[in-house]
Amino acid sequence: MPQSTLSSVPQLDIIERETNEKSVVDASEILRNLSTEDAKKLKIIKLEFEVLGHMNGMVPQTMTDAQWLVAFEKASKPQRLQYYKFLKKKENYVKKEKEKQQQRLHQQRQQQQQEGDKKNDDIPESPQLSSNIIMHVRNRTIDKAGNYRLANAMMYGTPLIFDMDYEQFMRDQDCSNLVDQLLMVHGKNRDSMDPFHLIFTSLNPKGKVFPMMEKRLLQGQHFLATVTDRSYLDLFPSEKLVYLSPHAPNALKEVSSDDIYIVGGFVDKAYGKPVSFARAKAQGIRSAKLPLDHFLLWGCGSKNLTLDQMMGILLEQRRSKDWNKAFKEVPIRKMKREDK
Repeated sequence: MPQSTLSSVPQLDIIERETNEKSVVDASEILRNLSTEDAKKLKIIKLEFEVLGHMNGMVPQTMTDAQWLVAFEKASKPQRLQYYKFLKKKENYVKKEKEKQQQRLHQQRQQQQQEGDKKNDDIPESPQLSSNIIMHVRNRTIDKAGNYRLANAMMYGTPLIFDMDYEQFMRDQDCSNLVDQLLMVHGKNRDSMDPFHLIFTSLNPKGKVFPMMEKRLLQGQHFLATVTDRSYLDLFPSEKLVYLSPHAPNALKEVSSDDIYIVGGFVDKAYGKPVSFARAKAQGIRSAKLPLDHFLLWGCGSKNLTLDQMMGILLEQRRSKDWNKAFKEVPIRKMKREDK
């Protein structure tokens, strides 16, 4: 009996044996007990897998836990890609064998059926249904690309910190509004071609905000950001930090990739005290404000910006280095009209 094309390739035979060996181990148990760092790495590998599937199709349609464990232990992306190609070839081989078997069965049935039976089986697909499926696949493809960019940002991107240590200044409704704005922050960052690595620091697990974030943000399948109860001072050198505060004396010239910016996670329009500036000063770190007065003519009302507007401004200024473009994130209703 001739050998299959899969086992006739020595390198692929090695990979196949490797997969079979992993199958002996309880791979599901191993994956369930991964450390936080390893679980994050596996999530990024799965996103990489999905993007590769949309780009070149050279990955299998399904992966077992044993196969994910093998992919997880590969040292580099090229090694994982070789492994995926092997699994794809194996999958195609099995698929062709099934198709041949189905074709033989179909030929047997054809001999037993009348011509009219075959015509009744060929029901045309609804054009509207087909259109909806295409749109759904397109949206999922866009979704995967956004997740892949976020995953890369978490490993290699510029950090953007949201200081969550402001619960004592906010009412329950303010905390709820804060979480709503953070959800939009994450969405804007995800849509960007060059997103930040979002880091939420000083988040108290026993506080008011954390349960709201856990319910509306953290349980989301594609929430890709770092959440910690530690201070940004424990995570980064203080000389690289710049606290963005509306009360800072100096205006920010540009969004620099050499600096790590901090945005206060604080929502309370009635609270006018310079708490973020005072915090930066007490901690001995730099502070800056957005150059709003240099580029905008403000109308009535406060100059408060929502966190998602701040996110949009920072993303666009970093991309284009143009404050005029960046401040298009500010609602027109807050601007003065030229005829006034």
